[in-house]
Amino acid sequence: MLPAAYVAHQAGERLRLRIPARKGDAAFFTRAERDLAGCAGVAYAEANPLTASVLLHYHGDLADLAAAAAAGQLFSLEPPQPPSRSVLDIVSDRVERLEQLVLHGSRGAVDLDTLLFVGLVGAGIVQIARGRALGPASTLLANAATILAVHRARRAGQ
Repeated sequence: MLPAAYVAHQAGERLRLRIPARKGDAAFFTRAERDLAGCAGVAYAEANPLTASVLLHYHGDLADLAAAAAAGQLFSLEPPQPPSRSVLDIVSDRVERLEQLVLHGSRGAVDLDTLLFVGLVGAGIVQIARGRALGPASTLLANAATILAVHRARRAGQ
């Protein structure tokens, strides 16, 4: 059975393939680089076993490249696999757990939004007392909290 390859990115004639099952296999990637460089439409091929990738400058149809790779017993080109969970889903779940801890610890008197608000206001007061503006940090944290809140609201609505 041939290892699965996925298009990691494609921009113009630049194409990067990932072959995770062969990561670290220097002999495989040396062969892949050599064989793919000889394919029609390939102007340049560079393999990297450490990243399990092959960079190609390729002008042609992806189906033709996939057929050549399969015929040469290199890999089968598969559609990219969607991530099982997004980073925002993972962060949102962890924040929800943290919120439950805060609610439990305060016996329902304080939620995470209130804690963040009080913390930002407190930090702002400290910075004002020191004669320094906290603008960039508070703006970034406020925007991150807004993004997370919007994401959580969308998820709750689905």
